[in-house]
Amino acid sequence: MSTDAESTTPGIDVSRWQGKMNWELVAAAGYRFVVIRATIGDYYTDPRFYVNWSGARAAGLLVSAYHVVTPDRSVDAQVARLFDVLGDRKPDLPLVLDVELSRGVGRAGITACVRDCLHQVEQQGGRKPIVYTGRWFWDPYVLPSPEWAEYDLWIANYRVPAPTLPAGWDSWKFWQHSDRGRVPGSGSARTDLDWFAGSYEDLLQYAQKKPPTPPEPEGGLRACVSVPVLRVHNGPGVKYDHVGDLHAGDVINIVAIDGQDAWVEFDPGKWVSFAFRGERSMEIE
Repeated sequence: MSTDAESTTPGIDVSRWQGKMNWELVAAAGYRFVVIRATIGDYYTDPRFYVNWSGARAAGLLVSAYHVVTPDRSVDAQVARLFDVLGDRKPDLPLVLDVELSRGVGRAGITACVRDCLHQVEQQGGRKPIVYTGRWFWDPYVLPSPEWAEYDLWIANYRVPAPTLPAGWDSWKFWQHSDRGRVPGSGSARTDLDWFAGSYEDLLQYAQKKPPTPPEPEGGLRACVSVPVLRVHNGPGVKYDHVGDLHAGDVINIVAIDGQDAWVEFDPGKWVSFAFRGERSMEIE
């Protein structure tokens, strides 16, 4: 999987170790999603989960949560704690199970715990969770099964140009490519950096969301610039001073229409003059 800007979308994952986050700065830096630690086993809730969730969501990031699986604890109790912490919060992306702890449990026991956690989270959350792991853990500690390929993989791999995948997968959906990132908004704390395997539009589709649209203003009209550069004048005509530029994709609120000639289309193929030879025939309501 290539990691060029056109084929991947950047995001981060966080826990209490990042401390207080400025999520507006994170979003402004171009990060589009965040996965937030919620729980470990059946005994720990991340103390910054709630504030991270609300801050990231308010900043416009796509959010989800991850649970660290502890194979020496009851699966029922672990999943119950995760969903108790989530409450009525609805993740944009699938929930994540972090599989990287053995806790002295044998391979068969770890495998059974992981499988049961996956099944229960899918049943309660309504969507197959993502598996976060690394080959260094998965291959020696989890037994092979064709079932694993049914779950999207979030691979942890930092030291090669492309990640080495664990047995059972031939592609990744997310890649944690660094655990030493510096992210605007996280102060001096190191932050995990991630890629999603696709464009932002692909990520929105994966999240089962439509692309955001700008809100309609109360009254008035809006217009989007469709040429590369549009000169701004301080009056209705080219004889007025040039005071700046707009660019393709810029959206403006129209507060007045003036000038010698202006036409508007109100139905397909039906145009009327808003202004013709300096004479106004319509007004904005």
